[in-house]
Amino acid sequence: MSQWRPLKGDFLDEMLWHEVLGDDHGGPRCAYCEAPYIPAHDTTRLFKCYDCGQFLQCDDCCLLHHERTPQHVIEEWSGQFWVSCMLAQIGLVYQLGHSGFPCPFPDSTVRKLVVMEAPIIHEIRVSYCKCAKSDNADNLQQLLRNAWYPVMVTDPGTCATFRSMESYRLYNVLGNMNVRDYCWKYKLDPHERYKQFQRMARQWAFLKHLKRAGRGHDPLGVNSTALGECTVQCWACPQEERNLPDGWEDSFKDARFLYMLILAVDANFRLKNRIRTNEIDDPSLGPGWGYWVEPTKYKRHLKNIYKRERGTISTCIAFAALLQKDTRLTTGLRVSGVGGCVCARHECMCPNGLGDGRPAEGRKVRLQYANMDFIVMSALAGFSLLWLTISYDIACQWKLHIVERVPKLPQELCLPLDKIKVQYALPVWHAGSHNEDCQDENSLSLKVGVGKTDGEGVERTWSVLNPAAFSTKDSGCGVHTDSLEGKIDNHNYLKNVGQ
Repeated sequence: MSQWRPLKGDFLDEMLWHEVLGDDHGGPRCAYCEAPYIPAHDTTRLFKCYDCGQFLQCDDCCLLHHERTPQHVIEEWSGQFWVSCMLAQIGLVYQLGHSGFPCPFPDSTVRKLVVMEAPIIHEIRVSYCKCAKSDNADNLQQLLRNAWYPVMVTDPGTCATFRSMESYRLYNVLGNMNVRDYCWKYKLDPHERYKQFQRMARQWAFLKHLKRAGRGHDPLGVNSTALGECTVQCWACPQEERNLPDGWEDSFKDARFLYMLILAVDANFRLKNRIRTNEIDDPSLGPGWGYWVEPTKYKRHLKNIYKRERGTISTCIAFAALLQKDTRLTTGLRVSGVGGCVCARHECMCPNGLGDGRPAEGRKVRLQYANMDFIVMSALAGFSLLWLTISYDIACQWKLHIVERVPKLPQELCLPLDKIKVQYALPVWHAGSHNEDCQDENSLSLKVGVGKTDGEGVERTWSVLNPAAFSTKDSGCGVHTDSLEGKIDNHNYLKNVGQ
């Protein structure tokens, strides 16, 4: 910085140099054809393009060299200063459907198209291809093949570039930026473009989700996607046919901990979702394909169980305080929070290991055992298990009648607990809230084969997802679930590569 201070005036002069004709103020001319600029005549107009470089171009050369780059930003010299201009204003018509080659039979109708590419909104005149050389691609396909994402599927008049869509997705996943802030940041009129861009951003994030999971290569199509298939799974957790040796089921007793799955379960009341009076039926784009449980069966299960869930007096004197922690006022809420399930050793969210806490009748509700039973068993459905440890801050109470509750779940989630060695435990930090007898019986530190696992990884996962609570609190049902998928994908990937 000390070396730069004496040069600050020179830097400012060079910035102002771009506001005039630069070195060509004496006899400005086109850098391509050397046509001179004569202020008194309209025969030659001067332009410069920030994307091509800081040199002058006449109108003919500018059109010629931008036939394949309609999104370049140009300015025209007015005689005293540079004025913003668009290529469509000087006659450019961009041909779609031929990857830059001319079309022998273009559409006779030239259409105006708005293309959002932050921080610019372009108005581009386009001509669709109507010949057979474009593989009979319709207008929608021609836009997508040009890396322009259309706002609607019937006669779109607005698009956004793939680069802008990916830019927003990364800002949202890594920086929790919402669509409104993105529109303001890049000077996109929020009143005019907000809903359009919001819809496109949600679709784009979902398509990236499918692409990462390889669903575009399935000959049966994306609708054949199985539950939990669109996830970034933990690389290190024991999974048959992935990282378990042959004969692992017959391993010696002292080595069984190597093939034991350890899960951490918890409820999070920051990720609420409000009831909206103008809410429309807008479910998730991929229900149950990612980290959320399958919604239809989940709702049906809760509807049957919520009638009256059997309570049991806890043997732990500290349980009443923990119950208050899991109790919240739910007036005006569609979702009071979420329940989640992660692998305790590596802190990756499990496929189908996330579910909404849906309020029952009345003003207060907690994430009941029915919720957590469904979430945990959904997460375990993809594993072949003989040994299992589950860490939960109210495990001392939750475990008491789980053998009786599991058969009430959908048949495919009824894990045969009588054939699996299951340990229920309290996470290390939370165990201090329980009395000594409860700690002696349930502390994770005293369980066989868990090593130094603390069981608090799910709390650290919430710290990653909680910043999204503000932007998802007032969103619709489908947006609430879909918007977290990309964040969890990123979280799981970083955990995998960082192990």
